[in-house]
Amino acid sequence: MNNPRRQRGVALISVLLITALVTLIISDMLARQRLSVASSANQLQQQQLWQLALSGETWAREQLRSDLRADDGLTRVHLGQRWPQDGGELEIEGGRIRIHLEDLGARFNLDRLRNPNDELNRARYQRLLAQLGLPPHDPASLPTTAGYNHKPLPFADSSELRRLVALDFSGWQRLQPWVATTGLAALNINTASAQLLATLESLDLGIAQALVQQRPADGYKSVQEFLEQPLLQGRQVNGAGLTTSSSNFRATLEVALGERRLHLISDLRTGIDGQVQVLRRQLVAPLRTFSE
Repeated sequence: MNNPRRQRGVALISVLLITALVTLIISDMLARQRLSVASSANQLQQQQLWQLALSGETWAREQLRSDLRADDGLTRVHLGQRWPQDGGELEIEGGRIRIHLEDLGARFNLDRLRNPNDELNRARYQRLLAQLGLPPHDPASLPTTAGYNHKPLPFADSSELRRLVALDFSGWQRLQPWVATTGLAALNINTASAQLLATLESLDLGIAQALVQQRPADGYKSVQEFLEQPLLQGRQVNGAGLTTSSSNFRATLEVALGERRLHLISDLRTGIDGQVQVLRRQLVAPLRTFSE
């Protein structure tokens, strides 16, 4: 005969094993649910950050549209207009946004170096490298794809320079804030810094700084007016590759939502129709610059 005590022991062990198994299954389900909730919350916060960044981008585009609607539109771009006015730290829906708009026409345009006959801008680029203490190099030496007319296509982005053997990462970091890829765009003398003006023929940094200090608040009306400045008399500055307008801008957006950060760079282009087009968006490493 079977021992009743033994049978009760086996039954108790079976119950305990089943209870343990059910507990493990429930614990796993709860853990998965917690992960799912955390993942959903994370996705929601990321979406909120992205929407805040797009709100900042919309603000920047409206700044440009406002100047486009002015009497002379953006045929003359200068630092006295509305677009250079930073948004400061905007509070939107519990988040914070910092916005900075920059005229990319104030940077050296690498795309102009694709023209092998443009010795003027090649010389200006080498002077920029010398100012920054960087070794001479030729961006046009990078391999390129030809367009339908067999002309070299513009650079996709200034980060292509990182492929140059002569330029290490630290050198690229020093150079990056001074260069852009803007097609055939010329250097805007109304927004260019002293460092960029110092790349012009027969100028040094001291003269360039004086030119920036004496630049009219509403900019020069023409390149000729710039060339006629007393500081340039007797100096052989070539007006080629210079302009007083621009259609390429960059909005840098830093967004904070609680402890989370997002850093978005949007390149914009203005049109004669008064519209502002987004050319590209780039997410970069967040900057923890907000005061807590």
